[in-house]
Amino acid sequence: MADEITFSALSSAGGRISAVLSALVAEQLYDPTDLRATMTRYDWNAWGSSAMDITQNAVPGAFAAASSETSGGASNSAYTTSKFTLTVARYLRIYQVTDLFGVSGGPIDVNTVVQNLVDGVALTMTDLVTALYSSISNNVETSGVDLTVAGIYEAMFSLNNSSASPSTCVLHPVQMSDFIDGLRVTTGAMQYQASTAEMLRVKGPGFQGTWNGIDFYQSDSCPTANAGADRVGAMTADGCFAYTLAPIAALQGQIPADNILIDTGDLLVEASRDSANGMTSCIANLYPAVVEAEDARGCGIVSDA
Repeated sequence: MADEITFSALSSAGGRISAVLSALVAEQLYDPTDLRATMTRYDWNAWGSSAMDITQNAVPGAFAAASSETSGGASNSAYTTSKFTLTVARYLRIYQVTDLFGVSGGPIDVNTVVQNLVDGVALTMTDLVTALYSSISNNVETSGVDLTVAGIYEAMFSLNNSSASPSTCVLHPVQMSDFIDGLRVTTGAMQYQASTAEMLRVKGPGFQGTWNGIDFYQSDSCPTANAGADRVGAMTADGCFAYTLAPIAALQGQIPADNILIDTGDLLVEASRDSANGMTSCIANLYPAVVEAEDARGCGIVSDA
């Protein structure tokens, strides 16, 4: 036999191609953890400055007994407030798309690129807050040693000793695995409630479950420590970290409306055209600020990871 019509023959002569693109796009593996739920948001209302001071009220004090029925006998008490400052700064990411990219078509188009920029907001906020874990004054656990259930208890006790009620714990994935493994072999450990679809919808990506009334998240953005041998997670009470996102609407008066691709209120994606070179840049701008509002409300967790 001869002159059969075969796939291999046509592939080498242009009658067939080795592969075609599907219209479907699969998502690559990455950590989408959004830790904004672990912080307190303050609406941006500063005017004429890139910094906004948030006042912390004075701590209430117990009353003193009067010296007698008809006289007070007490002196004035100091009303001592404090503050923390949220200073916004520009964060951006740019993708440059050629005209040939658009003409050739395919499953990855400009809309996909823009959505990728939108998804980057959560990652940015997560990176900003986890970068502050190393600055927490109080720490538990030991360098080079796997995280244990006892270490989590130590963090709880540390916060309790500061009159703070722990509400959230963020761990590196290795730390989280070590903690769950410790629960598996620890006698009498309190029940761990794993995350459900409903919990993930409410708490956001990265939520792992609840134990002892504390919400557990994991994030690969937890910083390294001790020359990269360890990771730093954190257990916090409400109000430990604060953030703001300056509203991007203030920029609309100075950006042509036709250039705006996405405006979410916090994020603005605009197009910048380079006609001579046949390219369009998708530029995303974000103006966030994240700060450790009250150190006593946090406890760093350092362990091998």
